[in-house]
Amino acid sequence: MKISRRLHRRPNPHALYVISLGCPKNRVDTECMLGELDAAGYHLTDDLSEAGCVLINTCGFLGAAVQEAYGEIEEIVRAKRRIGFRLVVTGCLVERLGEQLRQDFPEIDALLGVRTYTDIRAAMDGDLDVTPVELTPAGDASYYLRRTPTTGQAWTYLRVADGCENRCTYCTIPDIRGAFRSRPLEDILGEARAFAARGVKELNLIAQDTTRYGDDLYGRRSLDRLLDTLNTIDGVRWIRLLYTHPAHYDDAFIAALTRNEKVIPYLDIPLQHIADPMLRAMHRRVTKAETISLLQTLRSTLPELVLRTTFIVGFPGETEALFQELLDFVEEFRFERAGAFAYSREPGTPAADLPDQVPDEVKCERVDRLMRLQQRISHEQNRALQNRRLEVLVEGPTDASPQRGYPFAGRSYADAPEIDGQVFLRTLDQASLQPGQFVTARIEYGYEYDLCGVVETSLSS
Repeated sequence: MKISRRLHRRPNPHALYVISLGCPKNRVDTECMLGELDAAGYHLTDDLSEAGCVLINTCGFLGAAVQEAYGEIEEIVRAKRRIGFRLVVTGCLVERLGEQLRQDFPEIDALLGVRTYTDIRAAMDGDLDVTPVELTPAGDASYYLRRTPTTGQAWTYLRVADGCENRCTYCTIPDIRGAFRSRPLEDILGEARAFAARGVKELNLIAQDTTRYGDDLYGRRSLDRLLDTLNTIDGVRWIRLLYTHPAHYDDAFIAALTRNEKVIPYLDIPLQHIADPMLRAMHRRVTKAETISLLQTLRSTLPELVLRTTFIVGFPGETEALFQELLDFVEEFRFERAGAFAYSREPGTPAADLPDQVPDEVKCERVDRLMRLQQRISHEQNRALQNRRLEVLVEGPTDASPQRGYPFAGRSYADAPEIDGQVFLRTLDQASLQPGQFVTARIEYGYEYDLCGVVETSLSS
């Protein structure tokens, strides 16, 4: 994701060009740094040639992310040689590689790891070139309240915690992000109210493991308490949960899902695999039987539930029989949303040293097979929605519709921003639709991942 938005012109030394890579958690970090820099007099520009400084917030979770970050840095370094500006690189890649980045790119003026983002002003001003790596809280209230939003007008991400201690054997996040650290409930509530006051209608809760929220602060997992509180905020219409862990669901949390009407029936549960040998090797802390029981409970408890999940294919030791077990599971449960990724062998992780590494060509072939299966399932489910009426949150005009004549895009509760499909809209009277507006649309076409519909009723703005 590149963030490049012109606010207004000021002298060039404080014109800031920003590149933000990686996941929504990284995006929140970028927005918080932008808030700090805005308060210090910096302003965003979409023109690199007028920038006095450049911020690249990197991802370093997987080898592919490292390659992407290196490509972006190389491009900006070439521009710096021509133009001349201050270059600050931050984020997970800095935490993972440290001074190696400066050796590879001497043109970098300052490096900040994920635990020292509050030093961004000093780094950009030139008062320091690298900050100490020390564990800090997930961010104080004022840090988050100064965020400069870069998402759609009507939705945002709300980070409830940072760090992770699950220690899945394939994952670098605990070493990069540190121990799990929840934000105080009252701080999260304050940030959510501030967003509601700006007109935000949808809060997407994120963390490395949202279901573990609160156990470090309150002595027990407390996502149920958080949902009860967020549900009371005026103006908020949808509360969506992303990045939940199947081992950390409990009765209190499930009960909160049912009693809070603003918590939509959409759950993101990265399962990674279903075969017990794979789950054990991944250190997922859950069995196949427990996973199936959880999914059955959720579907029986929450009508109209949409389940999103992700799978890792080609993990060490995955035989054709174990992969077929995964395919059979996906066919049986027919997830509304699912993604698959080839296992990435990351240095320093326990899985990197496991025997029976799967060849890359086998990984790619299995990813293709799994995603073709999921594409068929998704297409069948979307075709079944034709002629049904859905509540849609309008995001704005678009030219990306798979069908001509649908000039607006939005999402139903079944679609998380940026990762799921969209609902493309047309109006009968050629009326314009505004971002943040809720409408009722009758679905006319169902594609593999997207829908097209005609607006019948405007519900609210």
